[in-house]
This record gives sequence, C-alpha cells and structure tokens, in this order.
Amino acid sequence: MKKINPNFITGPLLVVLPKFIGDVINTLPALELLSKLYPDQHIYLLARPHLIELLQKTTIPNIKVIEDNRYTKGQKQSFWHLASLLKSYHFSLALLLRGSLREAILCKFVGISHVIGYAQNLRSGFLSHALKLNPCHHYILRYCRLVNDTHGQPFETYSAPKLCSSPLKSPLPDNSTLKVGLYFGGQNKGSRHYPTELAQQVITQLTKQLQCQFFVFGDQSESQDNACLRHAHYHHEVQITDLSGKTTLPILIDNIAVMDLMISIDSGPMHMACAVGTPCIALVGFGTSPWSIVEPKNDNFIAIRSNSTSLIESDIITSITPHSIVKAGLRLLNR
Repeated sequence: MKKINPNFITGPLLVVLPKFIGDVINTLPALELLSKLYPDQHIYLLARPHLIELLQKTTIPNIKVIEDNRYTKGQKQSFWHLASLLKSYHFSLALLLRGSLREAILCKFVGISHVIGYAQNLRSGFLSHALKLNPCHHYILRYCRLVNDTHGQPFETYSAPKLCSSPLKSPLPDNSTLKVGLYFGGQNKGSRHYPTELAQQVITQLTKQLQCQFFVFGDQSESQDNACLRHAHYHHEVQITDLSGKTTLPILIDNIAVMDLMISIDSGPMHMACAVGTPCIALVGFGTSPWSIVEPKNDNFIAIRSNSTSLIESDIITSITPHSIVKAGLRLLNR
C-alpha cells in the first residue's frame, strides 16, 4: 500500500462518521491524529443530525460539519443530492469511519482520489487505501490505524477521547452533597437495561453510605422507566432529579461533567462521562459489541462485568448486584 504524503493533499478532507454516539466519541483520537497531519486544512465531518451538537464539544480546531440527512424522517436527502453537494467541496481525501459499502460508493461518485477504509462489505474496489480489519482491535485503535498506517505510521500512541464542557446556565441544586449521575437505560436498550428494581436498591444502598443527591439521565423514550425509579423513593427523603428528555446533548454532557460519580450501562452517557473526566462505573451485561473492543480508555473508571450463566440475554446483567455497584462507587470516590 502506497503511503499518503500530506504535502500532496491540497484540498479539504472528508470524514464519514459512524451513526452511534459512543462510536463517534471513539473516533475523536483518530480525528486528532488527522488534524495533526493536516493542521492547515479543513476537515469536514459527514454526520447524522443527532450527532452535530455532540461534535460542538470536541477540542479539535480545524473541523467543520456537513449534515447527513439521508436517514432523516420527513426530509430525507437523496444519495444523488448529497453526492452533488460533496462534489462542490473538491475533497482531496476521504476517511471512512463507517464500514458500509454505500459510503465507499458515495466517495467514488464524488470523485475523491484518496479514499481510506477497511476492506469489508465488498468495497475494496472503491478504496484507494484498503486496510484489513482485525476484529480483535479496540474501536479506537481501528479508527486510528486508518490514519496512521496509511500515512507511514508517524504516530506511536494516541490520546484518549476528550470532550469539553461548559458552565451550566442553570446550575444544579447544590447543598454540598455528592452528585451521582445515573443512567440505567430503559426497555429500549434491551439486554443492556439494568432492571428498575435493582436500580432502586443501588439508590437505597448508596444513600445509607453517603450523603448524596441523584440525577437520572435518559432520553424521552426512557422517561417512564426513570419516573418509576424516582417515584419509588418519593417518600424516603432521597433527592432524585429526573432529567430524562429534558436536556440537549451538549447540556447532557455539561451535566455529566459536574457529577462526582456516574453509574451507567454500556452506552453513550458512559463514553461521555469518561471523555469529560467524570469517575464512572459501567454495568456490562450482554451488549451490542464485545466489551473488550469498546471499553473506555480511562483510569478513573471501573467496569463491573456480569458473570451470569443465564441463557436469556436480558437476564445476564441482573447478576451484577447493587452491593457490587455501591462498593465500586465508594472505591472511585475514595480515589
């Protein structure tokens, strides 16, 4: 494979991002490497609408965003319309951080001469630089290899993902108690959801150990599950603020950033917590990807993995006891 010389790349760069929040956070180290190689050129990120606010929290200086509306309900953008739009930018290089054939075909129609991606899903013929995917590699390493290997391996290490936070315009209630963020997911998370009755026990046991107030996060579809969690403690003088469905993505990140501790399932909020430096506990049951390739690169982090022998996927996470979660939380806070 011929090495790409940054001095010969004169036009702007296009990066096609994944579609999930956690995956996009894991691309940030690769984007940082790309920015170091091309400090004077614009790097355009092709991102789905729900990701645009998240990208406002990055610390990479020379990136811009192009909204990808091909999958937006009610205002779908056609493949040809997007290809025409991208062609007007005169991109010199494209980096495909999604593994789909459709994105490789898109870059071919746009006429981009250097197209980097993994040789998967029958798309090798559409790539100028096709790398063999090692499925054992962490997602961050996968993304960084696409930059590093195709440019002659100028980097030996990468930095962990980072998001910046801003002071909250409406500060959270503060009575000098510890702030504990909670994201247990809802029924929409399937086998990753931590059952409400166990989540209630986590709150009860933490309250006995610490003077703290709880902030429950989630989107609108998870508000009913979170309401049950809050109502279960309504008469027990436990301070629970339910923020599910009440924040934008940037404000969610800002809220997570001021927590003293975050307890989360394997999810976007877990990756957000690690990217802003909030101590975090992850509850790992049966996920959408093997845990070893998505685990955050963070020292202020404890993952509690299920050791269940259940044949029912939704029951695997239930072997993680509230006591083990509280014990891990105390360890992180004592650090």
